[in-house]
Amino acid sequence: MISVHCWVAAFAMFALTFDSGYFIERQQFTHLIFTYSLLFATYLFILKKTDSETDARFWFIFAFLLRGSLTFSFPNLSDDIYRFVWDGRLIHLGVNPFDFKPSYFVENQLFSSDLTPELYQKLNSKNYFTVYPSVCQALFAFATWLFPKSLYGAAIVIKIFLTACDFGTLFLMKKMLKSYKKTLIYALNPLIIIELCGNAHFEAAMIFFFLLSIFLLKKIKINPNFEGFKNAKILSLSALFFALSVASKMLSFLFLPFLTKKMGWKKSIFYFGMVGGILLLFFLPLYNDLFINNIQSSLNLYFEKFEFNASLYYLLREVSEFVYGFNFISRIAVVLRIILLLSLALIFFFDLKNKNENEGFANFFEKCLFALSVYFLCATTVHPWYASMLLALSVFTQFRYPAAWTYFIFLTYIHYSYPKPTENFWVIALEYSTVIAFALWEISKKKKKEKSEQFVQNTPN
Repeated sequence: MISVHCWVAAFAMFALTFDSGYFIERQQFTHLIFTYSLLFATYLFILKKTDSETDARFWFIFAFLLRGSLTFSFPNLSDDIYRFVWDGRLIHLGVNPFDFKPSYFVENQLFSSDLTPELYQKLNSKNYFTVYPSVCQALFAFATWLFPKSLYGAAIVIKIFLTACDFGTLFLMKKMLKSYKKTLIYALNPLIIIELCGNAHFEAAMIFFFLLSIFLLKKIKINPNFEGFKNAKILSLSALFFALSVASKMLSFLFLPFLTKKMGWKKSIFYFGMVGGILLLFFLPLYNDLFINNIQSSLNLYFEKFEFNASLYYLLREVSEFVYGFNFISRIAVVLRIILLLSLALIFFFDLKNKNENEGFANFFEKCLFALSVYFLCATTVHPWYASMLLALSVFTQFRYPAAWTYFIFLTYIHYSYPKPTENFWVIALEYSTVIAFALWEISKKKKKEKSEQFVQNTPN
């Protein structure tokens, strides 16, 4: 029997989710953060009060309803959707979206009934080449083929695909965790529902395909008696889905090295080769002489020009401006990349050094979580929806600081509430200081627990 407080909380979550999806614009920060804070408080209340698997199953099913309720809302917190439609319409005009910046069409007066000045003005990326990989481009093309003249129609097609991916993620988490209750950390999280399903971000596809690839690898690990052919088939399918994850959002490529310990060097080389080969096939239809240079140009622009909600970068920028009088962003970006690579190398080699063979895949997810956390600390741009993959990884570990971050990172929408988008550094300082302190506390707590367990094991009876 579902308790009364469950029904009250369910009604509150549904009403607040519906409000955030259909009635709030990005610049309405007071309304947005009030609604989101109530949503997050309800989310925490549900997590605390849900004790039984029966109640957890109710909330698990309800999570699908929340996602479905946003199906027909237009993405209102992000303007990425306009670039999605722009790229899709370019493909239908026979133009490779990696070949030209949107500004090229303005400079050469190449507007058409598809590429209109009105659509161009809504783009947030007029002066750089697209960075969306092949899975994204295929969906953009499909959505604009179904709705060649309707921005809203194309947006709904994209949202339906991404919501379906998030549905798949919920099923996979339940299957892998063998518990409804553990999945609720991700399933009911307001940021996941609002950003991935409501505002059409491709983290939904990246997470789903990544988890599906790991689910298949776990299947081999748990069932070592599978015949050689069956193992090879599952391994190939896993490589395909990992490639689809990278081709949805390239960030998941970061996790590939951490499979080495789970698979051994021989299988890893074979697996990495398959992932690489499949990715080449995915990008082949878009490849030409301009492809490498243009996508590299956009990625360099992303790492060396864009600034939004950064942490370590802003500290180095202040030092640079104090010492030299101006911002050496390109040099700082190089320093941050070196810090990132060294950090990832340390995480990788410490993982190999750990000789515990009975740790399962929890250690793999933990290493991925730390690697991605370091990546975001070194990034110059960290949008709210970036925290979604961190939260998905954390569900398989004992760390909960990503859940805290999904609230504090949402505060950065305050930057859009000013007449001209301006970063509020007090909000950024609050965000990162709180989340980093929480993360350090959890790491310290885990180490103390491990030392205590080791002491008990080594103490004679």
